[in-house]
Amino acid sequence: MSSYRGNQAVLAQERRLAAIAAASAAAFRHSDYHQVRAEDVAERVRLPRGGEKDTGRSAVWLYNEVRSRRVLVALAAKHAFDEFTTGESPSEPVTSMLGAAESVAAALRRIARFHQVERFLLAQVRLGIGDISTSEKRPSAAQTPPVWLTGTYGSAAAAGWEGRVTAYAEYLAPRLDQAARAVAVPTESWAKESAERLSELAFRAMSDDPDAPADRQAEGLAAYWLARDLIPLTGEWADRLHAAERTAELVEKIGPNGRSRANALVVVFQVLLDSSPLLVRAAEVGADLVPLLTGSPADGLTLCDVTSRRGLALLRLGDTAGARACFEESRRIAEKLPDSADPASLIARAEHNLAELLVDEGKPERGRAILADVAARRGNGVPQAGAGPEWRRHTLTRQALARATTKAGRIVEGVSLAESTLADREDRLGPDNVNTASARVTLAEALLAAAHPAQARHHLTEAMRLRSLYLPSEGFWPQYDLVRLAEIELHAGFPAQTVRLLDEATVTTTWFAERVSPRLHEESVLVRSLGMIHSGEALTALNDLAELTQTRAVLRAQAEARLTVGDPASAARLLDDIEGDGSVTDRAETLLLSARVSSALGREAAAEEACQSVVAMGGDQIDATHPTVLGARLGLALQRVRSDRAAEVGDLLAPLLDRRALPHGKPALGDGHPLLAEAMALAARAGSPPTRAPEDQLWENF
Repeated sequence: MSSYRGNQAVLAQERRLAAIAAASAAAFRHSDYHQVRAEDVAERVRLPRGGEKDTGRSAVWLYNEVRSRRVLVALAAKHAFDEFTTGESPSEPVTSMLGAAESVAAALRRIARFHQVERFLLAQVRLGIGDISTSEKRPSAAQTPPVWLTGTYGSAAAAGWEGRVTAYAEYLAPRLDQAARAVAVPTESWAKESAERLSELAFRAMSDDPDAPADRQAEGLAAYWLARDLIPLTGEWADRLHAAERTAELVEKIGPNGRSRANALVVVFQVLLDSSPLLVRAAEVGADLVPLLTGSPADGLTLCDVTSRRGLALLRLGDTAGARACFEESRRIAEKLPDSADPASLIARAEHNLAELLVDEGKPERGRAILADVAARRGNGVPQAGAGPEWRRHTLTRQALARATTKAGRIVEGVSLAESTLADREDRLGPDNVNTASARVTLAEALLAAAHPAQARHHLTEAMRLRSLYLPSEGFWPQYDLVRLAEIELHAGFPAQTVRLLDEATVTTTWFAERVSPRLHEESVLVRSLGMIHSGEALTALNDLAELTQTRAVLRAQAEARLTVGDPASAARLLDDIEGDGSVTDRAETLLLSARVSSALGREAAAEEACQSVVAMGGDQIDATHPTVLGARLGLALQRVRSDRAAEVGDLLAPLLDRRALPHGKPALGDGHPLLAEAMALAARAGSPPTRAPEDQLWENF
């Protein structure tokens, strides 16, 4: 009820101020500022009153509403400009810094045209906005600033009281927001604050110098807006991108010189890939570059590099077919290069990228084999110290190999590889280097896969701190880190924290999906949906999952949601729809969920068969201590308890409860892992609780 009353009060105030604005504009259009009295404005006000309609008001009523002639002229400018721009809508979305600047300049040119059309009125506004009434000058008559409720006219009145003109802010705000979205996601209040500031600047510049060229004024104010508001929002990379785009535009205007245009676009491409979050546009610029570079032997090395880097962008976008075509083309180009271009290194880069592509496609075993071969070749002749190009290429392949090994289910080896890669980078680069942080992210991923979420969280948050110093927050890698952190919280047993992390994250926005990476966007929605499933919001999660590409992981998540809401039959049908083999770990996860669904349907034999299949994978196909294998053991133990075969529980749970260190220096399950807690509770329920060693007890109690 209070909200309803508040809205009604705002509407009533807006009606009064709108009527005053119309009356004020009519008065100041025909008379000089000092000749217009409050009575002249008040008698023009048209508002219903009692039984009469459209009657004027008194000067006392007007004073109580506006309290200052500054407010009158500010409202007059607002009304006149709204009339001038009635029916106009923002232009089409822009995708470049040049487009952003031009769209803002176009809006300012419209304001400049308004100043030309309403020159007399705005001259009176200019006189009145700085006027101070006699009562305000008296020290003994200090006035409490009036408070206007939030509204378009209320905001204009409040600004007028302070001596500012924000008549153009409502027109500018959506246009500034749209321009900013070419390169960033503005905060909720950013566009409004920026528009009010630019409105005041535009009014001052155009009313103080009415004879200035309108186009130049608009372009100058747009350039100021870029430097004052947009660059601080995005970071300095946007300024570099703007300069590169201006150069490319100038080259295009000078004449059809293909080499000059290619060189200019190469700079734009590099800025987009190296500094900005705009992967989608980087891939588009790369596509424009390829035909400009093709056919010139002198550009062979540049073409190879552009093709390879465009493939990386496409891979992060989720376009695996396009990425494969780029990587294969870069290898063909490299094979034709002279020895002076070091073609062997470029061929190895292409093979490395193709192997990473296989890992992302769900074929980590194949990718791992290729990466191991590339790592062996790249490791030849690497200096023992320093961070030269040979070592840089080798450590990148070692990092990719660690990731592939983890994805292939060999988590103990994956952790060891990731730890050695991180240690090597710390020795050569130091602990606070952005590339050291990247290796730390890989270690965090390996630790998460190895069921040590607490240690994974420690390494990831440290890496996020470092990467945030070097990379734009809306970019692929910072948002990738955030998704991984949300995933860690999910596996650690804190699904509500997963949802909280991703609720307001850039990665879950439409802007990120359109400008940065649709693939990572979908992954973030999937992780958030899993968090919702485990925190009691499965029905909401199902709606979100229905919008995603129906991959194996998404179908599993939908099945889990159906199981959670008590519909195991639908869950079983969804699992039956999963096509293809997938990776070993992927098949194991599907089987483990099938076991849970079969158990919920009362098909205990099918549930046991699925769990046994997962356990049988341990050792030969994936590590015997892989969390999915341990989860299957826990499922079998639960069946034994339900069927009064508790004597078998101890052997099934032994690998879960074993706290001895594995070859990577850690037990199978990290302290606090949900699987460990469930195993300990089940062991106690079955009458065989694990023994506690002295080091497992709090020593301060002795």
